[in-house]
Amino acid sequence: MIAFLNTALRGGLAVALLALSSIAHAEWWEAETSHFIITSESPKDDVERFATRLERFDNALRYMQGLPIPGPDIGRSNKVRVYRFGEIADIGRLAGSAGVAGFYIPRAGAAVSFVPAVEEQRDRFSRHLDQREINQKTALTAEGILFHEYVHHFMLQKFSTAYPHWYVEGFAELYGTLELLDNGAFRVGNVPQHRGEDLFELPGIRLTRLFDHNKRLDGQEYYQSYSFGWMIAHYLNFNKERQGQLAQYLKALNAGEDSLTAAQRAFGDLDKLQGELRKYKSGPFPTLDVRPTNYVAPKVDIRRLTPGEEAVIEAHIRTQRGVSERQARTVASQVDGMDAKYPDSLPVQLMTGEAYVDAREFAKAETALKRAVVLDPQSEDAQVLMGGLFMTRADKEKNPALYASARKWFAEAYRLDPKDPRAAIGYYMSFYEAKEPIPEPAIIALESVFEYSSYDDGYRMVLARQLLDENKGKLARSILAPLAFSSHKQEKANKVAKVVDEIDAGQIEAARTTMAGIFADQEKEDS
Repeated sequence: MIAFLNTALRGGLAVALLALSSIAHAEWWEAETSHFIITSESPKDDVERFATRLERFDNALRYMQGLPIPGPDIGRSNKVRVYRFGEIADIGRLAGSAGVAGFYIPRAGAAVSFVPAVEEQRDRFSRHLDQREINQKTALTAEGILFHEYVHHFMLQKFSTAYPHWYVEGFAELYGTLELLDNGAFRVGNVPQHRGEDLFELPGIRLTRLFDHNKRLDGQEYYQSYSFGWMIAHYLNFNKERQGQLAQYLKALNAGEDSLTAAQRAFGDLDKLQGELRKYKSGPFPTLDVRPTNYVAPKVDIRRLTPGEEAVIEAHIRTQRGVSERQARTVASQVDGMDAKYPDSLPVQLMTGEAYVDAREFAKAETALKRAVVLDPQSEDAQVLMGGLFMTRADKEKNPALYASARKWFAEAYRLDPKDPRAAIGYYMSFYEAKEPIPEPAIIALESVFEYSSYDDGYRMVLARQLLDENKGKLARSILAPLAFSSHKQEKANKVAKVVDEIDAGQIEAARTTMAGIFADQEKEDS
């Protein structure tokens, strides 16, 4: 997967590059909705139902926040891509961690999630999701993971407010367990049963510690903040006497008030609240059934992958996961020659071209991507990948002139689709990496895709760095606040909190220095 920033910004982890198992007689389908593109190794009706459920989940979140449904067109690059294949063991191998049932990578313009098509052996021959819907209530399923992570994605895109870690996770658990009912209805407030042991067996966290951002939570407390955060969020949302207090607390936090002071002012006696939560823990937990008016079922466009796409899809999935240069060579060898075998397939040219770029096989990459441009001159994917090719070459060959070549492709991609973060960020980075003065249009392009990229921490860091360089400390602070406030003194995120503290103190130069150190440390980690 081509990245314009660095490995960390694309969410890359070490990948165990093992073969993905395939279901016998598998068929691959692509389903597209207003906010998702699902590529799935399963029967057509199963894919369509899964896509409908994901879009319904997004629509439910929108309904709860008073947002239009389905909302304005966001463009294909901003739809979350979901790759659904194999079993849980296959997802674990792709993640590089056994037992992982699903995972999500928040990349601007390339947000992606990986989940199994078959979660348990007994479901292998089932064409329906009924059993998974039952499991959703009692276990952490792949769909549950996807729902939880999509809440984070949605939250950072739609809300400008910064939240503490316990609420970020508590909110995701509260809405991630949303239950889809018949005729567009849904239920909010279900207990996350997969957190049951943590919630009911472990002691609660002292609120005076949880609400104090100057205190560093120990390992167990940080782990518990997911389940305990759910219970606090649930209680403050469902308890009529305390409704409005949470909004007051978050408003005070974002105004710069000390976290513990804000909590004491908003919630009153924290020992009293602690006692209420202790009683609340034993249940029952209320739920809310919501029946949207004028419900319209989501529209799903579905097609079967072509033979050429099916021939390269498993290698493409590895590419989208993110690979090291050594692993990329293995992937490139698996797709080698497929671009020539399927010369009239635009997707095959794009998939093989990207794999060749990652493997630093630049001549092959350029051949495939030029063929893609000829097949469709209006394809922003082809333009973006060509830009990525020249950016990668510039870095590999230490040739600054190649950044100008990359710039032309990104500029055209941005013209074709101003909502595509990859084009806007790539155009900006072509100046930054070349160490050239950054013109106003490149800065405007970077800023213009915030609405579509705010869920990507790496994008926020790049934008904040640029704003600091322009002496726009207040704006930089607003961009960094969600990262800093959620840290709870965890070491890595706490560096961002230091930048925010320096901005608050009016020490913009010091903030720039600290920010530069964060990027330098990341480059060392990636090398």
